[in-house]
Amino acid sequence: MILIKKILAAFFSPLSLGLEILFLGVVCLWLTKKQKTGKVLVSVALVLLIVCSFEGISGRILQTLEAQYPPISLSKLSTQLGQQNAFPSIKWIVVLAGGVVGDQGMPYQLQISHYSRERLMEGIRLYRLLPGSKLILTGGIGFDGSPEATTLSRVAEELGVAKSDMILEVEARDTKDHPLYVRALVQTDPFILVTSAFHMPRAMKLFAKQGLFPFPAPAGHWSPSDQFWSPKNIFPTAAGIRLAELSYHEYGGLAWAWLQGQI
Repeated sequence: MILIKKILAAFFSPLSLGLEILFLGVVCLWLTKKQKTGKVLVSVALVLLIVCSFEGISGRILQTLEAQYPPISLSKLSTQLGQQNAFPSIKWIVVLAGGVVGDQGMPYQLQISHYSRERLMEGIRLYRLLPGSKLILTGGIGFDGSPEATTLSRVAEELGVAKSDMILEVEARDTKDHPLYVRALVQTDPFILVTSAFHMPRAMKLFAKQGLFPFPAPAGHWSPSDQFWSPKNIFPTAAGIRLAELSYHEYGGLAWAWLQGQI
């Protein structure tokens, strides 16, 4: 089911959809007499690809997700918990894995994805600021056969985190699974949730559905250009397409979770 969902999501992603429509348009123009239909399809595909490739547009759409939860402030967190100490007594820091990539023969830090690396770095930063806290790394077996949480823990260990301060949750296979397994570990304790800024709205809703109310610590925010007329705003880029695909993936994930009653 997970594999089917990933295939369908990839099939209808902005880039794939644009190329699919373009292909149908070219077929109509060259192999059929439906010239008008072909021209319409090619035009639609061109507009879709152009709009998605402008970082100034796709990035702003992504920001509608990222802006929902600001970066964590430990002083404000202390106030929320009713504590005077600037460093609140949070015991758990939950880091959601963001995928593993590359060859297993490569160094561990090169085996984890860009998103996993950003999330792990934020988790370790908070772990070092909060004495006595422990990292819960959650992520099950991916397509390469190795648990994501295990790979993340090896990177964390190389960066100075003690094994005794890490708990690995290796059963979760999808975003919806994380709250189910984390709940058994943290129970009713307050905890910090670390994931990518664009992914945080869906993660928070999924955790809330399971009766958990974590403190969000988003990582890896998209940084817009200071100047409106910068090259990345007025010229199409591959980065713009990537931002559009992230937005599509998250809004699609929110819609799917809502339809499934998960949020």
